[in-house]
This record gives sequence, structure tokens and C-alpha cells, in this order.
Amino acid sequence: LIVSLLLLAIAACAASDDCKCGPFTYPDPSTTIPPLPYTANLDFPGNDMPPCGSDGCELSPDTDHITCETLCNKTTDCIGYVFSYSTCEHKSNNTCWLKSAMSGSGIPANCRDSARLQPVTTGPYCALTTQWAEQVDTTHPLPAYPRPQLVREGNWINLNGLWDIQLDAKFDVKPTYTQKVLVPYPIESCLSGVWNTSMTMWYSTTFITPDHEAGGSVLLHFGSVDWQTTVLINGQQVINHTGGYDPFTIDITPYVKESQQPNELAVFVYDPSDYGRQVFGKQRIDAIANPGGDTYTPNSGIWQTVWLESVARLHVTDYKVTPTLNSIDLIVFTNQDGMVDVTIPLPTGDPIKTTIASNTTTTIVIPNPQLWTPEKPYLYNITFKIGDDEARGYFGLRTFTLCKDNNGVTRPCLNNVPMFLAGWLDQSFWPDGIYTAPTDEALAFDVQAVKTFGMNMVRLHQKVNPQRWYWYADTLGVVVLQDMVQHYGSKHNTPSVDLYMDDLQAMMDNVWNHPSIVQYETFNEADMWSYFDVPAVVNFTQQYDPSRLVDTDSGGKANDLHVGAVNDIHDYPNPQNPQPSETQYAMIGEFGGIGAFVAGKEWWPNRCHTYLKVDTPAEEAATYINMTKTLLKNRNVSVSVYTQITDVELECDGFYNYDRTNKFDATTTQAIAAANQLLINAPLD
Repeated sequence: LIVSLLLLAIAACAASDDCKCGPFTYPDPSTTIPPLPYTANLDFPGNDMPPCGSDGCELSPDTDHITCETLCNKTTDCIGYVFSYSTCEHKSNNTCWLKSAMSGSGIPANCRDSARLQPVTTGPYCALTTQWAEQVDTTHPLPAYPRPQLVREGNWINLNGLWDIQLDAKFDVKPTYTQKVLVPYPIESCLSGVWNTSMTMWYSTTFITPDHEAGGSVLLHFGSVDWQTTVLINGQQVINHTGGYDPFTIDITPYVKESQQPNELAVFVYDPSDYGRQVFGKQRIDAIANPGGDTYTPNSGIWQTVWLESVARLHVTDYKVTPTLNSIDLIVFTNQDGMVDVTIPLPTGDPIKTTIASNTTTTIVIPNPQLWTPEKPYLYNITFKIGDDEARGYFGLRTFTLCKDNNGVTRPCLNNVPMFLAGWLDQSFWPDGIYTAPTDEALAFDVQAVKTFGMNMVRLHQKVNPQRWYWYADTLGVVVLQDMVQHYGSKHNTPSVDLYMDDLQAMMDNVWNHPSIVQYETFNEADMWSYFDVPAVVNFTQQYDPSRLVDTDSGGKANDLHVGAVNDIHDYPNPQNPQPSETQYAMIGEFGGIGAFVAGKEWWPNRCHTYLKVDTPAEEAATYINMTKTLLKNRNVSVSVYTQITDVELECDGFYNYDRTNKFDATTTQAIAAANQLLINAPLD
């Protein structure tokens, strides 16, 4: 199945205007439908508005539709109405429903008559954009060094920029390039310059072979590509990679031309999104034409930085640090076995200097250790040198385990100290970049927002983010509960156990060194766990990475198996009171969903939904603060996750609008932050 549809987005532009998204301009795809005269037996369900609401206003039997029309004309934002005679529906009074939206042509219905008094603009709409979209540079998008945990200075080339692309492509047919795409923004995003979707695509660009020492290597890195990727250098196939959320690297030295000569890089991508058997998170192709619910626009193709790196013949490829409170177990991976010089600067005194064998585990004791905490997220720098290669990284000293508080209640314990984690659900979707933040500043904004609202934790939901997002969490002291991406539902296909397990291991390898990540969520609700031997998956995760806790199934029935470290329930809208046990702490993995809908900030106007709708942001804030008071009474709970940081498409229950503008003024933001700080710092016993 090859799909190529115009991507839908948000906040309506006037029909005569073009759509502006950063450096790109698109024709406005919206259409205007005219007023509709009073028509018998025609209904427009939904979008009922005050003062009549979903039950309608009762009118005396001697009235007619003109009374309803008059009421609509007097009501702000009413564009039409539905009217019903009492004699038709066997009621004592006539009924009038006022409508804030009346798209389409309506549906036939006995006893319902209607009129659309105003012309209506219908979707798709121009894309809502963030403040950072205007900062996107087509020559150097996302220029920051993409791998902060293994840095080599001065010998890398960022390949982000305008590439050629062909959609609806076939692998065995030579592509014909007729348009450009701005890499690394997914093709469905307006920042890509494509604003379209397809299950198959060819990318192409050229690069100059960078200078590298004799016998050295040229590495080609992909931060992430969704989903199956085939890479060709000068027409020669160099790799097939499967997985939409993990980085991969190719030594392309045998395939490139001599230094300073041009080379062709071609990339074929196949991404079936929710039609495939792989994990895809909250992506849904149907959301393009029919947005709504808790699934969103898909993310196809290259969505993280592509870059080149020149390295010595013998070089470090990766490292893994597993911390305790006063030492690290360190493995330095190299392309060939050898001895690696390791240097760790200390806060005071001489640095640690030692030489260890590569590709094996070595324990290094850290004197007078400085621990990583949300209040003081201390990070140690570490440098590796083997032969002519030198690279640097960092690590944090922390543990995250189960322990008991003074009352014997099972708690999550950071560095052996029981703690309360208050945070929110972060789906990391962007209105202009989908999976990809417009700029590095935008990426940092979402992490800093946790601190802005007085929280100390984020549950990263159904997504694995770029390395720089975790680097910001590490440096700012934000605790991360990391979801494993799910195969969300089985409408079009069932999940593959093998693909899931491959991606689970790849995710853990990818995020291993980040001290901010303290827990994995293996499953979410009823998304896919029924296809698995759940205890076996949890056991594998615990054994593969014993430095973190495992949450079996956040808010789902597999939670009832009572394996893993967490009794995790979901409560909407109000937080309830799950109980810990000897082997599990209590967590509310999702609650809240309080939504104040802000005009002009909606994905599609008048189509927002949420778990608990309120009329104003002030009411949203007050309702949330009252919920924190409930949590203060339920002190057996150790973790609370509010839904959510931002509105996402038509799910409008964020503290921020989808474009990252704050729904609250400064005073209200401070009040929410104070409530969260009270929740975090109140005694647990």
C-alpha cells in the first residue's frame, strides 16, 4: 500500500492566504463551504455549545426554528443550529442546539432540522508553527553536535540540509527527483518542505570526502530513520537497517572517492507506520485525513541528524557506564581490541588516570563521589584515548532501586533515598516538525519546562528522543521514565514479537549512559502486551540493564501480574490511590487530562477534546492544584504523571498549547510550580 496524501495540520489561515512554515510557503489547503438554508431532516452531531449544551435548550411548543435562529445570532461564535419539534420527538417542548462548528453536509435524521448561518472553513488547514520555526535555516538546520556522549572535536561534517526526494518510490526503479526535502525533518512535517506522506521514498544528496589520515576511516552516522533503511554510496549498497528509533553507523571508507572528491549518498526508506508490524508509537496514517483521539500524524523517513566523521584507524566506537554510588563499571568499545587510556577529572585534586583493555568490563572507584540528583545533577567528564583517537563523554553517579521508608512503605529510591516524583507525560510531538524539534533551543525548552512548573520528572511516552534531549535532562536534573515504543493497536496488523525485542534492546543500548533515565516502561495499557510472554520480557529487561527499575505495563491489565517493580495505574481525570506491596512501589502513570481550549491554538478549530474540559486556563490550573492536594493525602503513592506537557493535535490537555505557548500567566505558573514542589518535598512518612 502506497499512500501519498496532503498532510493536515492546524490553526486556520484565511482561505486566500498562503501557509507559512519557517522557510517554506505552501498553498492554503483549506476550503470554504457556504451557509446552508433551513433544511428539514438534516442533523449536524457534536460541537454543541453553551448556553444550550448537548441536551439542547427547551423552547415552548408554540415556537418555531426562527426562535432557535435568533438565539444563535445572539450567541458569540454560534455558526448554526439544529431544531426539533416536540411533536416529532414526542417531547413536551421543542429543542434547540447551538453549534460552534458545522462542517460537511450533515447527516439525514428524522425530527432534526438545521441551518448553517455562516460560511465555514474546513480542513486541512495551514500548519500551526512554534516560535522557533522562523529560525530554521535551510543551509544548516539543527547544526549542533548530535552525540554529546561521545564527542570528537573538529572532524565531523553535518549533512543536514536540502536533499532531493522522490515519494511513492520503488527500490528497484531508478528514482526521478523532482522536489527537495529539508533533512532531518520527516516528510509529513511542514518544516520538511514536502508536507506530504508516503510509505516509500528515495533520498539523495552529495558530499565531499572529508580529509582523513592514511589508514583511517570515514563514518556515516544516522541519528534515526523511520523505519527500514537502505543506504547506497556511489551506487553501492552499504547497509540495511531496521528500526525507527535507534542510531546506526556505517564505515563507508571502502566506498568513497579520494579526499575532496564528490560522492553520491542515496537512501531508500520504507515506513508502513500503523499498517506494519513494527513499533510505531502514536503514529496513525488516518490521522492525516481524520485527526482526533490519542494518535497523531505519522513520521516518515529521516528524522534525526545525518553526519560524517573522520576517525583514526584504531578508534572508540562506543562506551557503556553502569554506575554505583562510588564507582563505575566501564566498557569502552573499539573497532579493534587494544588498550585505552581513560581520564576522569575530579572536582578537587588530581584526575583519575588509568589504562584498561577495550571491549571488556573494568571497575573504576571514584573517590569522594559527587552524586547525580535533580537538585544537583553532577556530571563527570571522561576522556578516552587509543592510538591517535581521542573522544570524550560523561557520566553520572546514581542508583535507582526499591527501598523502604521509615514506615516500611516500598518506595523508589534515588541513591538509597526515598523520593516522590511529580511530572508529566511528554509525547514529544511538534506541530511543525512532528517527531523533530525545529531547533536545538526548542528541544531544550521542553526539558526546561519541567523545572518551570516545579516538577522533577517526565515520562517520555511512546517515543525515543534524540541524544541531545537526554543530555539536557542529564544536565538540568530531570528524572526520565522511559517508555518502550509500542505497536499501538491492531487495526491494520498485529505486532511482531521479534521486532519489538530487537527495538527494546536497541533502545536500552542507545540510552544506557544517561543518568536521568531511571526506569523503563515495557508496555503501555492494552496496546500490545497480550501478544507477549510478559514476565519473560520484564525479566529480560531487568537482566539486560539491572541499573534501572522496570514498570511492566503502565495502566494496563498486565500490571495485574505483579511482576516488575511498579504497581502502575491510570486514573482519569482524578488521581486515585494505588497501593504498594513488598515488591512494588505505587505509581499513577497517567491522570488529569484537564483541557482549556485556546482559540487560534487548535490543530483543527473547534475540534479539541480532552478527559476533563474546563472553560479557562485559570480553571485548568485550579483543578490541577486541587488534584495535587488529593495526592498529598495519598502518601503511599510515590510517582504521579500528569497528562500532559502540551496539547498534541486535537488532544488539548496540556499546560502548554501545541505551539509551546504557555496557557497560564506568570503568577498562575508559579502557583502550579509551588503545588508541585509541595508534593515533591512533603514528608513521605
